[in-house]
Amino acid sequence: MASDALVLTSAQKEIFDKFKLKVKDIIRPEHDDFNLVKWLKARSWDIPKAEKMFRDDQEWRRVNEIDKLLTSYEPPEVLTKYCPGGLLGTTKEGYPVWLEVLSVADLRGFYNCVSNKEALQFRGWIVEKLIHQTCPELSKKFGKRIDMGVYIVDMQGLTLKHLWKPAVDLYLELIRIAEAHYPEALKAGYVINAPSFFPVAYSLVKPFLAEDTRKKIRVYGSNYKEHLLKEIDADQLPVHWGGKAKDPDGDPYCRSKINMGGTIPEKYYRKKLLTENNDLSKFTGVTVQKGSSLQLDFPINVEKSLLRWNFFTDDNDIGFGVYRRTTSDQRQKVSDMEVVLASERVNSHVIPESGHIQCDKTGTYVVRFDNNYSWVNNKKLFYLIEVNEPDAGKDLQVIDSTDF
Repeated sequence: MASDALVLTSAQKEIFDKFKLKVKDIIRPEHDDFNLVKWLKARSWDIPKAEKMFRDDQEWRRVNEIDKLLTSYEPPEVLTKYCPGGLLGTTKEGYPVWLEVLSVADLRGFYNCVSNKEALQFRGWIVEKLIHQTCPELSKKFGKRIDMGVYIVDMQGLTLKHLWKPAVDLYLELIRIAEAHYPEALKAGYVINAPSFFPVAYSLVKPFLAEDTRKKIRVYGSNYKEHLLKEIDADQLPVHWGGKAKDPDGDPYCRSKINMGGTIPEKYYRKKLLTENNDLSKFTGVTVQKGSSLQLDFPINVEKSLLRWNFFTDDNDIGFGVYRRTTSDQRQKVSDMEVVLASERVNSHVIPESGHIQCDKTGTYVVRFDNNYSWVNNKKLFYLIEVNEPDAGKDLQVIDSTDF
């Protein structure tokens, strides 16, 4: 905003100018001086570290197509209906406030409906909307620069059973992404109705939080209302959380703004939809023996072709990765191949796995299902893998993740 000015000491200004020169090749219109200085603050004004962070972010945005989220992304219905949280209003200073009740999330239900990638993409879409739509609107409304938000986490009803490892791992990944790609985006964080085991939960999260982020977080038990009202006007805060705001129908939670989650109907479960709504004759079934792997070769003759996959397993997880042969030797060891997508174990027995990569080089690509780590269980695998060349896109009918 015109009324704002970037205030730096002479030493900081010198560092900033050097940093700006270092990254001038990747600066985009949205990277004004206020944005650029955030990367330096996030790395304690260390130019090499800030440059690496900034460049890593730009590559992450490219690979994950983050810039397309606001124009072409359609969030899954199950997430828009059942993912807790919402934008409830603003602080007295004009900063947007997001409130989320953790205990109302049907964690195992989500695990049966969406992959981690889809969940992360949905969260990315929310953050991008907040930064690129909500904050500019509020900046105009309040006549000053607003580029941070306030995050309230209500832990009422949370028990140790909610510390379910798959959910915790996903939450930690969300925090890692926020710290790595949205520096200085948090104005303040409030944890309310913190349970007795909160120190245990916080010990899992703390290593992923930058020191400056930790300083912005305040933790309260049931005595949080007076503290929130110091920062948020009562007409912006729902009655349930100590304010005066209600929905037109009198709802004290303001469910028109705050999604309160709930149990996810089984009609959204991916396995159920897969078996009921799709032609499984397209899938190839095979057993990957314990202590072994399955490697499938796919010749890519046209650059920019897409290699698409859909697969699921019965009862157990399996390792999955994509490689590219660097020689014509069909016996080439996987350790000598070019890694295209690093192998990792996926819970394809719970959520059918789907995705694609763009093949920037021609050659033989190897899709590898790995069961070497298991010396007890054979894995029953069903897969559908296809190559989509740039000019053949309209002729292929590939099952997309939204169809499962």
